[in-house]
Amino acid sequence: MKLAIIVGANNVSVNVAKALMDKYDVVIVDSNDEACSRVFKMLKSSALVYRGDPSSEDVLNEVGIDKAELFLALSDNDELNYKACNIARSKGVPLIIARVNNRDNVDLFRELNINTIVVEDLVSRNIETLIMSDSARSVFTDPSTNLTFVVVRVNTDSQLIGKRISEVSNGYGVAIPYVVTPNGITKVGGDYVIEGNDELVIAGPSENVNKLINELSG
Repeated sequence: MKLAIIVGANNVSVNVAKALMDKYDVVIVDSNDEACSRVFKMLKSSALVYRGDPSSEDVLNEVGIDKAELFLALSDNDELNYKACNIARSKGVPLIIARVNNRDNVDLFRELNINTIVVEDLVSRNIETLIMSDSARSVFTDPSTNLTFVVVRVNTDSQLIGKRISEVSNGYGVAIPYVVTPNGITKVGGDYVIEGNDELVIAGPSENVNKLINELSG
């Protein structure tokens, strides 16, 4: 199963972990003993909770960051989240998302090409919509740019099966940088042909992404 690493042992992390568990082995990393114990009990051993400094490369190596396909920095400390994301970026994790607690820090994360969730606008709404349908299972929207990032499954009866990524990207005005198949996550070019049960990582204006989700779901 694919690996997702979450930085920060808190209620947000618990909700996200629960939403990801059917698709990912989830590891939550935090240096606080009490927080780790509480989250471990809340998740009833269904995720690995590792006590250690998430801004330490050694700690992240211990939990397998070199194999991670999804990295979410969800602590309430922007400096910690930034350091952890910087390590994840250097390790080549394909999809990195950061919780940003202070809006003034958003540009700092974007310099690393990190997808951001601005707490004051987004956390509660995104947790509620993390699983929005059987096809689109992960959704994050940045209201400051109206960009949505989504992981969506292509249903076997979708009319987009057999089409090239470039055709879909250009037709809907979105980017599709990665495809998740049974063999793992792959960075794809425009010539990749979409197959049933592929999972596409899509980014673009919210209205464009929503329209594409409807097509992918058949």
